[in-house]
Amino acid sequence: MRHDETALVREAVRQAEATLQRGARLLPAAYMLVRRNPQTGAPLTHPTAIGSAVDKAFTKREDYLAFVATLRVEAKRLDAIAVALGGEAQAEVEGSSGRTSLKRVFYLRVEDGDGVHYLHAPIERAPNGGEKLGTLMDSGESSDDLPEPLLAR
Repeated sequence: MRHDETALVREAVRQAEATLQRGARLLPAAYMLVRRNPQTGAPLTHPTAIGSAVDKAFTKREDYLAFVATLRVEAKRLDAIAVALGGEAQAEVEGSSGRTSLKRVFYLRVEDGDGVHYLHAPIERAPNGGEKLGTLMDSGESSDDLPEPLLAR
C-alpha cells in the first residue's frame, strides 16, 4: 500500500476503535480516498478521505452487493484512488498456543493501485471491561470476495 492508502487504513481503524469504545458494534463501512469534491465534482488539490457507514449489518449477500455497487459508482464519480471496506466478522484466529478458534474480528478490504489487500484485527476485551481492537495484521493471500474491482483500472 502507498502512503495515502495507509492513511486511509489508519482512519478506518480509528473509527472502529472509537465505535468499540462507545460500546457499539462495528457495522459495515466504506472509506475512500478521492480526488474530486463530493459536492461539486471539482478536482481537489490533495486526495481527501471520506467515509460512509450503514445503519445495520447486512443480512443478505444481495444487500452487500447493492452497497458495493453504489460504492463502485461513487468511486468512479469521485476519481477514488483507494477504497477500504470494513466491518465485523467471525474468523478463525490462531492464538499464542498455535490453536485456532473462532473470534470476532474487524476486517478491512483495501483496494488501491497495487491491487486488493485484506487486513484484520481481533476484537479483544479492554482493561476497562469494554472492547478494543488488537493488532491489525495482513491476512495474506486471499481470493477477492467481489465479482469485479471497485476502482476503474
